[in-house]
Amino acid sequence: MNAIDLEVIYQSTLQIARELTLNMLRTGYSTIIKESQDFTFAIFDARGRMVAQGIPQPLHIGPLAAQIQEIRRVYRGKIEPGDAFIVNHPYRACQNHATDITIISPMFVGERLTGFIGNIAHKPDLGGKVPGTNSGDATDLFQEGLLIPPLKLLRRGELNSDLYEMICANTRTPEVTWGDINAQANTNVYGLERFTELFGKYGVDKVLSCWERWMEICETELRKEIAKVPAGLYGPESDYLDDDGVDLDRPYRITASLEVKGDRLHFILDSDPQARGPINLRPCVSRNFIECCVKMVFAPQLPVNDGLSRPVRISYPPEGSLLNPRYPAPVNMYVRPSQITTSVIVRVLAHALPGRVPAPGSAAGGSLSTAGYHPRWGRWYSQYEIFSGGSGARPHGDGVSAMDELVVNVMNTPVEAVESEFPVRVESYELVPDSAGPGTFRGGLGTRRQWRILAEESVINLRTDRFKFSSPGVFGAKPARPSQACLNPGTPQERPLTSKVANLRLKKGDLLSWELAGGGGWGDPLQRDPERVRQDVLCGYVSLEVARTDYGVVLNPEDLSIDREATARLRAEGARS
Repeated sequence: MNAIDLEVIYQSTLQIARELTLNMLRTGYSTIIKESQDFTFAIFDARGRMVAQGIPQPLHIGPLAAQIQEIRRVYRGKIEPGDAFIVNHPYRACQNHATDITIISPMFVGERLTGFIGNIAHKPDLGGKVPGTNSGDATDLFQEGLLIPPLKLLRRGELNSDLYEMICANTRTPEVTWGDINAQANTNVYGLERFTELFGKYGVDKVLSCWERWMEICETELRKEIAKVPAGLYGPESDYLDDDGVDLDRPYRITASLEVKGDRLHFILDSDPQARGPINLRPCVSRNFIECCVKMVFAPQLPVNDGLSRPVRISYPPEGSLLNPRYPAPVNMYVRPSQITTSVIVRVLAHALPGRVPAPGSAAGGSLSTAGYHPRWGRWYSQYEIFSGGSGARPHGDGVSAMDELVVNVMNTPVEAVESEFPVRVESYELVPDSAGPGTFRGGLGTRRQWRILAEESVINLRTDRFKFSSPGVFGAKPARPSQACLNPGTPQERPLTSKVANLRLKKGDLLSWELAGGGGWGDPLQRDPERVRQDVLCGYVSLEVARTDYGVVLNPEDLSIDREATARLRAEGARS
């Protein structure tokens, strides 16, 4: 195949994946889809290997690939044109958690299976023990919502109406939940039409050959970059989750090492035993995050496809561990251990490539769900929001404020959307001064958001972390400030909250405040340019006190000019200590 056809066909494939993403964005019902964009589309060949991804959401790619393999196994010889499969089971089909629902549609040219279109999208409610489904204190999988093994949602284009009735009967928000599922299925139908055009234009064999060649290209280019790294064992590095939402005084450890050998990477993971609470993480899910870190460090210019996974091997702890839980351990908070795993992977990679890897981000980005009776709509509502702390500092620049982890690509929900759809008022949404980890380059700042409850009664569920263990700095930098949350701050009814809150009932007028951690710093903060510290103070990012104590920069309080003699003395004293 000539180079022009190779590029044109593959870019056409990528464009279809992007179109599917935009179609879903415009047809989804819930704010978690149309605002937070917690969904993913990807294209797979007939063997279930990913060949292209839409606007990236790395959380979902590993589960999609595993689910296609399970569908191929269960429905061997029974996959037909017009079928669409639905699945959300974390153990039967490697789903992240039950509130992520997958729709997979096989592609056919005549009777020849040519590939699959797969998408995963989060749902605001799918039953379970709490409104919003995901509970920070769940103790088994069956408390985490309706479980769906691989089933046919469409059979030769006809809806399985029994399955429709069953799903709608097991959600507190049937109109919104089914609206999102319908958007997923119909967007896949649009994708099938676009691929029919692509196969018709270039021929099936030529398109499939292009896909195969691009997987080979990505594998080859990644191996070339890995081969430049000195062979050896890097790490170990460890980090901790606050608790599991059940045993609140027990932290949970995650450890990683990296072995580089020729053009291959071998990550060795270890962890504490599995938790009673929902912070367990399935191996097929954690692989996404690790491979995403590898891509961003070694080959950011390459598209995402199966070729990038081939040089990467991952060893997991034995079954019964936090990173390899035994059925039916709960998993609904999988993002929290995934972010902590990312933190240790980033630090291990920093040993191997110190000039190319950022510091760990906040790893505190979490979710808040509020639910209750909507006074204007006259029915049950479920509000689900996702928030970000700060990203880690980079080797040559500061971290990005209000930006989530490297491998989480969801958006915050705009204030206007929240207030127009739900009975809450957002009273503040702001960056938090002094929340970033100090360094030669500081981390990104965390955020604070406050909600006033307007319904007569609401139930909230908070699922986050980093209240006890803040994001570490690298190469002499300092950690970020931890996260925190409280109810009715500054009043006699003030109540500090833990990082995992389940089924907390609030009344009209209550104020919930949630502050997320910043990112870790990079390099010695005493080496930061004093003028950059001064600019941070002028912008309100850093206080005069922190400028002095953490950066060794003395500013005149009247005009915020730099006292260079006092700064030199203070930094010399800090260097000696």
